[in-house]
Amino acid sequence: MRYLLLVLLNTPIVLLALVNIITQYKIRRISVNRFRQQLVLWLAILIVLLGSFPMYNHLTHRSLFDSSELSSFDITQTTVLIYLIYIVNNQRRKIEQNERFLRDLHQELAIKLSSEPKRRGKS
Repeated sequence: MRYLLLVLLNTPIVLLALVNIITQYKIRRISVNRFRQQLVLWLAILIVLLGSFPMYNHLTHRSLFDSSELSSFDITQTTVLIYLIYIVNNQRRKIEQNERFLRDLHQELAIKLSSEPKRRGKS
């Protein structure tokens, strides 16, 4: 039962991250390389989340979904870690977008200022 709670708490976070990166890729806000990296990261997290505990139980010759050793602290800790990975990734992406936007604005400003005639000394 505890394993089911762990999966139910964390799967929406991972799915939200996957939808977010797919959306960002479709509207061309992230590169193909960044998209692939993020896709691999979140799919790896999902696979580890879904497969590690049953694999551990299989290796220790227990019932596949026996979650008697899984404490509430373990569930909370795992959920918080996955949520923090989501938040950090999201903030990093926003910072990169803001830096790109600021760089583009600076470039436009430099072009406009260089194309203006020099008016120094003429008032």
